[in-house]
Amino acid sequence: MPHKTFFWFFLPSGLAMLIFIGLPIFSSLFQSLHIETEQILVEVETCDPFGCDTEVQVDQDATNILRAENPLGRFNGFKTYADRNHLAVNEIAEAWNDKKNFNDFISSIMNLPFYKGLLFTLTFCFAVTPCVIVLGFIVALSVNVIAKSLKGPIIFGTILPMIVTPLIGSLVLFWMIDSQGILGTAIQVLFDDPNLSLKSSKSLTWIMLIVTEYGTIPLLPLLFFTLVFKQFLKIQLKQRLLMEHQELNVLDILFYHIFIRLLLLLPLFV
Repeated sequence: MPHKTFFWFFLPSGLAMLIFIGLPIFSSLFQSLHIETEQILVEVETCDPFGCDTEVQVDQDATNILRAENPLGRFNGFKTYADRNHLAVNEIAEAWNDKKNFNDFISSIMNLPFYKGLLFTLTFCFAVTPCVIVLGFIVALSVNVIAKSLKGPIIFGTILPMIVTPLIGSLVLFWMIDSQGILGTAIQVLFDDPNLSLKSSKSLTWIMLIVTEYGTIPLLPLLFFTLVFKQFLKIQLKQRLLMEHQELNVLDILFYHIFIRLLLLLPLFV
């Protein structure tokens, strides 16, 4: 494609991305360097039949004038990112100096809002996502080899969780794992411990978050759906060429699934 043609082809999309994506990001970054304008306080004396009291009140007129002069507020620079609600630089240094051991230091960091949220994000990336990919691939392979007469109902049942809003589905699962719910009661009976509760154990709570509320179950049908209906169509020809007129053992089939199917599906995962 000539450069001139490509330029005019890309120009509308580029302008739209610049206006609706680039400018809001730059504006948010610039505004984040400012904080709220300081309120002007004045002492006001109020008197009644029982005496006079001095109160501190906000001078609304002076504060409004100051806000009009500085609409963005006071410039705070990168100090905003170093406060307790963000990177918490001072809090981390204090926790390091006051630590009794490394576990105590990690516990102090996990009480900070930013790093608590970061832990959830990393858990989703390195725990939920691999589980979804592996299980979705296994489900797709399983559905691919069953009889054609059963594929319709099986696929419908597999993608059924996608019909329910993830928030509602997570709430239902949260009720089910309660000590009075179906799953919670079943686990108590299975382990013969009436006091066992998934919510009282930190490890079990994390496992339930990863499996249920956090995304493995809600996201599994989505990946399965994508694998079956988009990518499996591309590998059917290669499958026939490799497996037609051949007697393959278990190792050959395993090699095929790992080094051919997974490599063909790699663009989906990255």
